[in-house]
Amino acid sequence: MKKIVLISPAYRTKLLEKVRVLALPPLNLAILASHTPEHYDVRILDEAFDDIDYDMDADLIGITCMTPMAPRAYEISSEFRKRGVPVVMGGIHASMVTDEAAQFADAVVVGEGEEIWPRVLADFERGELKKIYAAPQRPDLEQALLPRRELLKNKYFVQTVQTSRGCPYNCKFCSVTRFNGGQYRMRDLDQVIAEIDSIKEKRLFLIDDNIIGSGPKCIERAFKLFDRLRGCGKEWGGQTCLNIIEHDGLLKAAHKSGARAFLIGFESLRPSTLSSMNKMMNLRPNTQNFKDAIKKIQDHGIAIVGGFIFGTDDDTLETFDRTLEFIIDSGIDAVQLSIQTPLPGTVLYRELAAENRILLNDYPKDWEAYNIFEPVFQPANMSPAELYEGLVDAYKTVASFKHSLPRGLKTLIRTKSLFSTGISFFWNYDSHKAISAMTKGKTF
Repeated sequence: MKKIVLISPAYRTKLLEKVRVLALPPLNLAILASHTPEHYDVRILDEAFDDIDYDMDADLIGITCMTPMAPRAYEISSEFRKRGVPVVMGGIHASMVTDEAAQFADAVVVGEGEEIWPRVLADFERGELKKIYAAPQRPDLEQALLPRRELLKNKYFVQTVQTSRGCPYNCKFCSVTRFNGGQYRMRDLDQVIAEIDSIKEKRLFLIDDNIIGSGPKCIERAFKLFDRLRGCGKEWGGQTCLNIIEHDGLLKAAHKSGARAFLIGFESLRPSTLSSMNKMMNLRPNTQNFKDAIKKIQDHGIAIVGGFIFGTDDDTLETFDRTLEFIIDSGIDAVQLSIQTPLPGTVLYRELAAENRILLNDYPKDWEAYNIFEPVFQPANMSPAELYEGLVDAYKTVASFKHSLPRGLKTLIRTKSLFSTGISFFWNYDSHKAISAMTKGKTF
């Protein structure tokens, strides 16, 4: 029986072992394993927890990675290839910069890999691996195979489930629409609930880019999903847009289903910035008053992790003060503060590259800095050092231990949920630790 090892590289080995909420199971690899023929022995390694033995017994290595993990992924690949073990690489980074990835792997899969993976393995068995495999179409998720969750052996804060893929909004800083498409593809609800019922852990994170989607069909489906989740006995968090507040009864239904925390991208307080990002969802009549939206969600017993981006062309040093004042005044439960990052495949990357404003472009080495915490381009109204220092100071203000603890206690009082409280406290505090570890000793 041939042995396949699927690897999720870490950003600086073991970093996420200490940041519990940020370490999510590599569900994509468990899904890929479910599409692997039965005559293979499959193992999954998550480098956030697992050490890699390069002399392990393996016939084929599969590596997935996002952009900041690319240099590490290439290191891992090179070590196995030195030992004569072929490597297949995939994921969003390899799909965006395929020619680069092909220099470090025997084969590269472009796009979502479920349907093309068996073809890759058939070629491997014949000794005829091709350099590039491009998925001819995005898979139909209606009757997707269940992930091989038994291969995810580490202790995670949450288990992850995906009920849909795709996003129509195509924000300038995001590559999801290019990778997963601009239409929502939704799984059959019977299948989703069967998967959730099979998970023994109580805490889940639904990793859909927007758990409720957009448009009448998606909203109707969200109501049905929440109704079905009520019987599962789970507490869950997920990503959503502010359009969740536009539909009467949807927040109530979400809370009854076990929803206890939402990750929402507010991004900026300035309408002109949101417009330039193509973040039009946040400029609708019912969504543009962020304080009212936050209160409405919190009044339904759901905590909020709010995402804010710094470094856009409208931002000045005053933007940090204004945003921090809003965060504190609004009582938002937790924050994800980041620096605008031109990831490959995004409109933002193309624009900044055309303007010769990308400062870190010694690829692939510099991809490690594309971690949303480091300035990799020339901002319009401040220096890269000022942008970085502004982010660090902002995290100290709202996410250090002395600030995260009382914020977490307020969430506990409001939601009466240890899950919400854990999300609130650890997302703040662990993010503060993560940026400190990632940028330790660096100057900008």
